[in-house]
This record gives sequence, C-alpha cells and structure tokens, in this order.
Amino acid sequence: MMRFIWKGKPNRQNMIDHQIRGILSLSVFLALIPLIGFLLSLQSPAPCPVLSTAGPAFRAVEVVRDNGETGIYFVKPGTSVSQLLETLETEKTPARNQELIGGMKIRNVDRGAPSEIRIEKMDAATRLALGLPVDINTAGFADLVLVPGVGEKTADAILALRGEKTRFGSLEELKEIRGIKEKKMEKLRPYLCVEP
Repeated sequence: MMRFIWKGKPNRQNMIDHQIRGILSLSVFLALIPLIGFLLSLQSPAPCPVLSTAGPAFRAVEVVRDNGETGIYFVKPGTSVSQLLETLETEKTPARNQELIGGMKIRNVDRGAPSEIRIEKMDAATRLALGLPVDINTAGFADLVLVPGVGEKTADAILALRGEKTRFGSLEELKEIRGIKEKKMEKLRPYLCVEP
C-alpha cells in the first residue's frame, strides 16, 4: 500500500498558480486545434467535379436535360456551346455553334436532333443567386421585384418607362423614374444591366 506524505499544508497561492497554469495550457491547446485542422486540409484537397470552379474569370451557364435535371456550369471565356456539350459527354451538336455568354440556358441536351437544343436566358432568380445582373429590357414584373431595392411601385415604373421607350439604351435612363437618383442607382447597378 502506498502512502502520500504532505510536507506542510497546501498553500492557497500554490493552488491558484497551479490552476492558472492548467488554464493556460488548455487555452494553448484549444488555440492549436484550428491551426492543425487548417494544415490537414491543405494536405488532402477535396475533389472537385469538372467545371465546378466559379469566379469572375468564368461564365455561368445553366444546362437543362430532357429528364428535367438542371445544372450550373462555370466555363472559361471563349468556350463554345459544342465544347461544353462535348465536356458533358453528350452526342448532340448545336445547329449553330456560338460562344457561351454568362447567363445562358441550354435546354434539351440528352437526345434528339441538333435543332432541339435551345439557347435561352437564365431566369432572373437564378441570375441573381449567381450574382449575375438582370436585363431591364427583358425582365418582367416578377423578375424586377426580386432585385434588392426594387419594390412593386418601382417595378411598375420601370415597366411603364420601358413601354414608352420600347427599349432602354443604358441604365442611366432609370434616373428618369421618380425616386431613383444617383444614390439609389449605385445600389441597383450590381443587379441590373442592359444587354446588347
């Protein structure tokens, strides 16, 4: 049997010092956990699917297959419709090959004649979710209301002005609407555009 012999009574100051050293050790250990996690994540990068890189150097294109599956792909500028379809391993070729533009939607990719591939614009909600601006010359009331800073009255005013002009030449023409001055215009600029 083992016996512990205390040499004197434990000092209150010694106990406090011991507790402080314990707290400091625990704090250092807890501070190192995120650093260790970060270093481990650098060693084993997560696998990324093909065409998954997003950023300002890429263009977002929506692809809708015959079965209704939809996917968003980010392609480099200069990529054509046929190059994207080849990457997606489809046997279709477009009737008219063209360069992909951010905000395009390609429909019916799986089967059928080349003429069945339709190239459209993405919906306003999808464009806004991806950080792409909405064209004020083609947007409807429901599309405009989705834009931050545009309420129902402003959307009605934009549509009325577009009806008078037939087509907006630039975003600056929105300043003709009562309530849209330079300050509000700056807030709307990232969300609206005039496409050629």
